[in-house]
Amino acid sequence: MGKGTTLKTLAITGGNGFIGKATQEAAKASGHWDHIKVLDRPNSIMFDLTPLKGADHVIHLAGMLGTSELFQDPYHAIDINIKGTLRILEWCVNNGASYTGITMPPVFPSIYTATKVAADRLASAWHYAYDLPVSKVRAFNAYGAGQKHGIMHPQKILPTFATEAWAGRPIPIWGNGEQMVDLVHVDDIGRALTKAAFYGGDQTFDAGTGRAITVNELAEYVLDVTESKAGKKYLPMRKGELPGIKICAEGEGWNLLDWKPEFTWTKIQEAIVWYKPVNDHE
Repeated sequence: MGKGTTLKTLAITGGNGFIGKATQEAAKASGHWDHIKVLDRPNSIMFDLTPLKGADHVIHLAGMLGTSELFQDPYHAIDINIKGTLRILEWCVNNGASYTGITMPPVFPSIYTATKVAADRLASAWHYAYDLPVSKVRAFNAYGAGQKHGIMHPQKILPTFATEAWAGRPIPIWGNGEQMVDLVHVDDIGRALTKAAFYGGDQTFDAGTGRAITVNELAEYVLDVTESKAGKKYLPMRKGELPGIKICAEGEGWNLLDWKPEFTWTKIQEAIVWYKPVNDHE
């Protein structure tokens, strides 16, 4: 597979999630697919997969998210993130479809990281054992308007910082805030996933900008944009995280795509403003 490959019907598991919606939009904008099928909820991949019928490529995004949160339900996370991925891989082999998965930098000692690494390795195993065309996108710290926040949702960095700052509460920082993160807009992750679909040699593509900023630096920027005087509060590290680490894309796969996501404070500002309470995000 490569740039000249023709695919007609795309299926996206988890297609109505934060990254899933961006992937739908990127797929539509690319003009490469005649039809786009969406499997919505993470649990759907554990049951009837007939909605995938007719797809010649699957972008697999369905899964349980969270860092410290998944320690409360590790068995369910393993079922969805690992066994669910295995079901999608088997479906692809049995139905002549190719596969793109989403993975992450293996930096945290967390349940989520463990399941994503296992899913990544399973995809490679199915590629070499069954000639399944496989590609993967390594997503860094996604952000953008519409990223869920609050009860029943994992605490993601930008929604948490913005929501607390707009409410006049101190921004919570776990650890000393000198951890370094690579913030990548969700639209760029969606674009990377749709581009990766045309490769099948077990390639991995970095969906990151290659620029890292500290958590403290982001917090100060959020305080500036929101004009909050509440400051920051420092808390003990959460389960599944480590202090003082640097998470940043190194550029794997960028040469194949002839494109990379770009860091921009403007888009970060737009995402912060989206969480302003006067907005209606229902």
